Amino acid sequence: MPEGQQELETVAHPLEVTIRYGTVEKKIVGQPEQVARDVLAFLTDLIPKFELASRLVLSTDIGSLAEACAGILAITPEGVVVTAQVDALADRELLLLYLAKARIAQMLGKSEKDLVQSADVIAATKKGAGTVAGRLSELCGENLAERKGKGEYRITTLGLHVFSEQVLPKLKPAGQGEP
Repeated sequence: MPEGQQELETVAHPLEVTIRYGTVEKKIVGQPEQVARDVLAFLTDLIPKFELASRLVLSTDIGSLAEACAGILAITPEGVVVTAQVDALADRELLLLYLAKARIAQMLGKSEKDLVQSADVIAATKKGAGTVAGRLSELCGENLAERKGKGEYRITTLGLHVFSEQVLPKLKPAGQGEP
């Protein structure tokens, strides 16, 4: 054995290994052979679970969403506005559009909050108060929106997903295809 090196088994101090993978951290301390076994066991158990969980995560990529909304939403000095024809949308789809518009404006830094007042939705959609209240209640029941305060609502991540998959294709101008 080269001078200055000792076999790990003869070292009086235990081996300490810290593993960080994503948000998980594990510290393993012990004799080198045991630490090696524990590290392999930890990794073979963790990585498949972590990869499976990462495939189950639902998130919103603002860049893709903004690109998909081209021709439907526009950024003006006054904020984000709806430019598409919305006559063909069902009431709940129309509400999802206005809730999504608020979230997109906030994600793009054009608004401080992603909350929408029910009175503003009534004015923007030209729907009756009872219709808007009923549809907002349904959207909350389906976890597509959430009530944040008296008369304040915001779209959820699941709501943005449903908006992207079901509402956006109905708003795309002919010839643009789906997002």
